[in-house]
Amino acid sequence: MSANVEPLLRLTKVGKLYETGEQVVTGLDGIDLDVNPGDFLAVMGPSGSGKSTLMNILGCLDVPTSGSYTVKGTDVAALSPDELARLRNREIGFVFQVFHLLPRASARKNVELPLLYAGVPRADRGRLAEEALATVGLSDRSRHLSNELSGGQRQRVAIARALVNHPSLLLADEPTGNLDSKTGEEVMAILSRLNAEGVTVVLVTHDPLIARRAHKIVYIVDGRMVTEDEFRKQRG
Repeated sequence: MSANVEPLLRLTKVGKLYETGEQVVTGLDGIDLDVNPGDFLAVMGPSGSGKSTLMNILGCLDVPTSGSYTVKGTDVAALSPDELARLRNREIGFVFQVFHLLPRASARKNVELPLLYAGVPRADRGRLAEEALATVGLSDRSRHLSNELSGGQRQRVAIARALVNHPSLLLADEPTGNLDSKTGEEVMAILSRLNAEGVTVVLVTHDPLIARRAHKIVYIVDGRMVTEDEFRKQRG
């Protein structure tokens, strides 16, 4: 990666505080992180470490309390709610542990949803959805209802949906958490292939075997980024 290439994502001293009654809880504390175009980054941490908070900020679902977060040089804090929504739809694809598919809609209709929100003409939505399903090997399942698909197939539909707008970033939050090991490996193989084809991937996981598929791992403990040695000491 050339030194003069601007990071796709940049977090500078990012902090996040939550008020719960009279208590203030620290979600993140001084996070510095660059994600460059084409990176495959894994974020590891125990439950309650701040992984989900970091994912929400990276995905523009939340904004920092302090510090700054930029996407392609744009300061997220300066955007209105509508501008944030457009940024999410245009630049970021989401894959979650829970698939969030419409159960009585076909695989193709589920994949078409981001295109509908983006205002893509109806004539183009079906074609683009079919192309995305082909990318994850589900061309022959496009007409099946999502509740007729296996868990692994539903996660692949979710990946196709995340990719259909050709986002700059794919955020995957525990994408294998609800899958058996063989199916989880198949999903990780798809993510690795997509990254090799140029898609930037940030993966949140608690599983070291999954994290090793990434090119770089960062560790979060108590809202702070720590070294691998510190992480291992925390885990005992």
